[in-house]
Amino acid sequence: MTDMEIPAALLRAGGDGAVLAGALLLYLASPNRPRPAGPAGRRRLGRAGALGLVAGQGLLLAALGPAAAVFTAVTLAMLVWSVAPLLLAWWTRPQGEGAR
Repeated sequence: MTDMEIPAALLRAGGDGAVLAGALLLYLASPNRPRPAGPAGRRRLGRAGALGLVAGQGLLLAALGPAAAVFTAVTLAMLVWSVAPLLLAWWTRPQGEGAR
């Protein structure tokens, strides 16, 4: 029986995806976004987002060195938290005659 080793590229891709999804879920859990979820929904989104960030960090740590893994996770989270508000504001903008 041979040992099955997961390629580093697959670990990194999974870690990147988990961090991006976790950061987006944490943003959606924020009460400051345009259409906030109720308290129970925010709590679930927050927990799922935190789990995504932790799981993504673990996958990145398995694929990269500690410094590179933390830098990658923080950079991806900042990217989501910078772009998501703009995209959601654009997506939920008023449509029709009264809109500018």
